[in-house]
Amino acid sequence: MPEHIALLNLPSAKCQYVAKLKNLSVTFALLFGLGAHAAMVETDDPDVLSSAEQSEFGWVPQEKLPASLRAKIPPGCRGLYIEAPQTTAASEAVDLDTLPLVVQADDASVVDGNRATLAGNVRVSQGDRSIAAGKMAYERDIDQAVLEDQVVIRQPGILIRGERAEVSTTQHKASFDEATFVLKDRQIRGSAQSIKQVSRSKIELRGGSVTSCEPGDESWMLEGELLTVDRETNQGTGRHVRLKVGSVPIFYLPYITFPLGDERKSGFLFPSVSSSDGGGLDVSVPYYWNLAPNYDATLTPRFISGRGTMLEFETRYLNRWMRNEINLAVLPDDGGSNDDDLDDLIEEGTITEQQARPYKGSNRWLAQLDLDGGATAGWYARADYTRVSDEDYFRDLGTSSFSVANETFLNQLLEVGYQFEHWQIASRAQNQQVLLLDVDDPYRKLPQVDIDGRYNFNHWIAVLDNRYTQFRRGENRPEILNGNRLNTSYRLRWEKRYPWGFFIPEIGHKSIQYNLEESPAFGDDDRRFSLSTPQASLDSGLVFEHSAGRVTQTIEPRIYYLYRRYVDHAKLFDIGGNSGVNINFDTSERTFAYGQLYRDSRFIGGDRLDDADQVTLGLTSRWLNNHSGRDLFTASVGQIFHFRDRRVTLEGTSGISETEDSSEFASELTVNLGARTQLNANAIYDTESRRINRGSASINFASTDYQKLFNIAYSFLRDLDASSTEDVASKDIDQVDVSFALPVARQWSLMGRANYDFQNRQELETFVGFEYNDCCYRFRFLARRWLDSNVANLTTDKDAQYDTGVFFEIHFKGLGGSGAKVNSILNDGIFGYETREQFLQ
Repeated sequence: MPEHIALLNLPSAKCQYVAKLKNLSVTFALLFGLGAHAAMVETDDPDVLSSAEQSEFGWVPQEKLPASLRAKIPPGCRGLYIEAPQTTAASEAVDLDTLPLVVQADDASVVDGNRATLAGNVRVSQGDRSIAAGKMAYERDIDQAVLEDQVVIRQPGILIRGERAEVSTTQHKASFDEATFVLKDRQIRGSAQSIKQVSRSKIELRGGSVTSCEPGDESWMLEGELLTVDRETNQGTGRHVRLKVGSVPIFYLPYITFPLGDERKSGFLFPSVSSSDGGGLDVSVPYYWNLAPNYDATLTPRFISGRGTMLEFETRYLNRWMRNEINLAVLPDDGGSNDDDLDDLIEEGTITEQQARPYKGSNRWLAQLDLDGGATAGWYARADYTRVSDEDYFRDLGTSSFSVANETFLNQLLEVGYQFEHWQIASRAQNQQVLLLDVDDPYRKLPQVDIDGRYNFNHWIAVLDNRYTQFRRGENRPEILNGNRLNTSYRLRWEKRYPWGFFIPEIGHKSIQYNLEESPAFGDDDRRFSLSTPQASLDSGLVFEHSAGRVTQTIEPRIYYLYRRYVDHAKLFDIGGNSGVNINFDTSERTFAYGQLYRDSRFIGGDRLDDADQVTLGLTSRWLNNHSGRDLFTASVGQIFHFRDRRVTLEGTSGISETEDSSEFASELTVNLGARTQLNANAIYDTESRRINRGSASINFASTDYQKLFNIAYSFLRDLDASSTEDVASKDIDQVDVSFALPVARQWSLMGRANYDFQNRQELETFVGFEYNDCCYRFRFLARRWLDSNVANLTTDKDAQYDTGVFFEIHFKGLGGSGAKVNSILNDGIFGYETREQFLQ
């Protein structure tokens, strides 16, 4: 014993000693300082603490918990691990090693001044950590303590029990026989034939097993011949490890490494498995590399039956200036898939092998770069680059280990810029890959340079926008125009806002300057020219309020007048004379909607200076909750009235093309039916034909905890541009989309989606599935049927047009999960599901 602990001439009666046994206390800290305990449930309820004390793992079932603690039970669990509140010293983060050590026992004796024996309710404590046993023997010569008879060691968040323990306070070694343990903060418990501390930071579990299941539940268990935990590196290893579901081993690894807590660690992740009649069996096994604290990588071998083996690679990098992510995927020599429906169509002679499997034998790939830099500095950089080998990559292969938006236009952009006090300079290079067969690729912007200024003088605001762009497309094709364009927009406005309204007059000037590349299609005089026009606008609105008890109603009329002088655009059409080639690098006409009522242009892009002499009249009414200030009801309507015909068009047809005196009537409605329930609707009404041309409506419901979700959306679009010789109805949109996630029993939930096209009388996507959420694992299963758009274009056979598949995910809590596709399908198909997942974590 240390010299200041004299266990000589001890009385046989119960005794208590207070001292600083530093070495012994350090050993206790090393053994069980495996993590933070911020997530533990603490209580000072004596009945609950008594139940926890009597429990092997400090776990209390829900029937013994008060209502206040039952509310803290995680989803799928039947109880809680309970911890007594920390002492004041511990809660104030005082070093436990500086606290006094208290030794208690019923009896104590010393032999030859060297061997001390304590018996009967032996307890050694220091702050919030303690060790208890039936008896304890300490030998001073070898500095070793032996504890026997129901050894129990406690520390905040940690509990260990064993039949026998040996502790060497100077060598920082200890061993426990036939031990059970629990890490309450991480809901991990286990047992081992022996637990040994082999150094200051390393612990070995021989014949050990761990699980996140509650006491009495062994739905899954990770067993290992030897499990090693190193607190210094925050990593663990295992030899001859088996994953058992129930009593059945389903997975074996001769060697495995794993992180402790939130630390990242290199190693295999759980595989992802799915199957569909079009894609076949799809299995991927990711391997994660924790290369450094600020960068990592994941390599995923992936096997798709009928197509072959491919690789997916993801790497992430982060520093104080930027973050970036790179994703790559490659499938060499595509096998073309094993789709019985396609085989039947080939046999019937409906389609050829080339039509059915156009990429068979091809190398298919995906590349993506996502970069953001300089967000907190004056400069910034951004890269958003995605490219695939072919138009059908996402439809055929998708992604398994990373997320890439499956869009019809893949952006390929690089931008750098700098923000001054009043000016911002930015330069970008941009291209887009179109994944539609009948749409031409857009022009590349190589580069686009923006120099934008903004000055505020009290209520005066000056805006100076300049954009220079080089457009390139179709090199060595004389029928394709290439060139440079400079757009300027200079505006000065006076902006005054009051509680009762606002008043914003503005004047400005816009211009376009072109410098086209040489082409046989036009002469030298047609290459350089410019257009310019002045403009003026006035935007004003009033707010009338009426308070009625708990709500306030507002009436908000708004008037917006816009004038822009007509400028002749003849030089933009039939370049070189009757060539049929028009200048249009990036411009399209906006689809009319409520949000367009107060815009200053009916075009998107910079190739048109549309003339305008119009006024917009709008009206909004709101109902506001006086207590929360939240909108309960909002309804808005508006219409544009034209004082003259519009002469600037997109295609340059001769004569006046837009002669209507007014626009369609636009409206939108929002009703908050509850904290997380909202009704949204909008409609575009044609006052001349007296019919609704476009509209949509949706109801989104979510319970407080997001466990119950229900969404229904309807959209309608009448195609007004179809010629009389075409099947007009075939271009219309008339669709409904219903989705839900609903608990049906204590741990069971159903989820599903149905997306149906009334116009073409076909379903677009349907899936239904279930989820079982237990305290220690989670299982999800989906059966899905969706329209295969490419096959649908090749046959009229309704059954052959659809692909079907089953997808499942199992997640062993505390270890990891499989089946990333399930989460992607649910997040895309059910509004609010991503938030639901955050609540479950």
